[in-house]
Amino acid sequence: MKEIVQQEWPLIIAGPNWELKLPEFDTIQISNGALVYSLKSNKEGLCYLEFVFENGRLTEHKKLSSRMCASQIQEGTQKFSNPEIVDFFDYYGCSYSIHADLDFTVMSLSCLEKHFETIAKFVVDLLTTPIFPEDQLVKGKVFLSSQLSHQLTEPDFVSYREFTAHLYGSHSPYGYNSTPELIADLNREDLILYHQENYVANRLKVFYCGASKGLEFWERLLGIFPNHGKNEPVKMTIHHPEVLNHHTAMANCSQTSLKIGLKLFPKTHDDYYGMYMLNTILGDYFGSRLMHHIREEHGLTYDIHSTIDAQTHDGCFYISAELNPESREKSIEMIKKEIKKLRSKPVPEQELNMVRNYLNGHLLRLVDGPFQSILFLKILLTEFKTLEAFDKLVQKIRYVDQKDLMALANQYLIAEEMSVFSAGA
Repeated sequence: MKEIVQQEWPLIIAGPNWELKLPEFDTIQISNGALVYSLKSNKEGLCYLEFVFENGRLTEHKKLSSRMCASQIQEGTQKFSNPEIVDFFDYYGCSYSIHADLDFTVMSLSCLEKHFETIAKFVVDLLTTPIFPEDQLVKGKVFLSSQLSHQLTEPDFVSYREFTAHLYGSHSPYGYNSTPELIADLNREDLILYHQENYVANRLKVFYCGASKGLEFWERLLGIFPNHGKNEPVKMTIHHPEVLNHHTAMANCSQTSLKIGLKLFPKTHDDYYGMYMLNTILGDYFGSRLMHHIREEHGLTYDIHSTIDAQTHDGCFYISAELNPESREKSIEMIKKEIKKLRSKPVPEQELNMVRNYLNGHLLRLVDGPFQSILFLKILLTEFKTLEAFDKLVQKIRYVDQKDLMALANQYLIAEEMSVFSAGA
């Protein structure tokens, strides 16, 4: 067993009169390779726990196996049936969820401290000994197909899936889309294989907030997870798409959902922090340029915002808007006009300071209390891979200047290289 290492995040000055001191936390290395990050809570009697497995779509041997595995893991174990699992969580009154995304699978739960050890042991059993009953898999596939059928009637869902398939490649982990055929092709053996290879200690990080627990407790709780020693870096082919303008016509729709954007970079890229600031100015808060000029002044959209959709191995930038179909071309023209302004004119100091204040407030909310802090710690250590990301973000918000922002806009926000995808009327 390894020693507990106590770490303190550095003192950060986030504004003229603002200080952010992130709380101390313990790092615990379990003998099987799992890592625990523990933060003591000041909310007596409550605790929060997340199991984060670095897998998701990136480690699939068959498409959709990560998502289906996550949804079926609670449908029965070697000791407990599905009704018994449901009754257990109801009896102890804890809230929990499990989901798989592109890069991770996350199991989270919150409960009363007095029941924590009992619940935590139960959850570990859930994660390590699922049996994936055939009858529950059939029900799960029916549910997923029904959900997909409903989502395909929503223009926003259709425009986003077509847009990302184009940018990342329709067969890549980040770009492939769910289909009835992919769902139907999944079988119990696929889930068993995915679970055996991916729900393992060397892919596991645990984030805990509550009363302090000793090293022996975590070793006893997590030592059951196997270590397969197969944690090679994931290699993903980077797709380079052509510029495309495409509309998907949908029946019974009165609105159009628009996506316009291009490939960018992973979340770990050095320019992420400056682009985070630039993206906020353009369209990521209520006072942004897109919201003010296109929605408020011209009334062209019901909603409009911009996003840096960055993952572990790739990423994209896009602008999303909901609008009447007759406003599509005018809205695209106005969006490109706003992008051109960022490339050709310095951001006024008053606007820059307003965004700085907004983002400083956002950072304060991210560390407002132990439960918020443990979630933020999880983001830094899983998505950004380092605690230094927080310092870099704070420093960029405080000190980025107009020339830096213009340089970033000219390097990355090139309207002529942006693809346009829309769906609906």
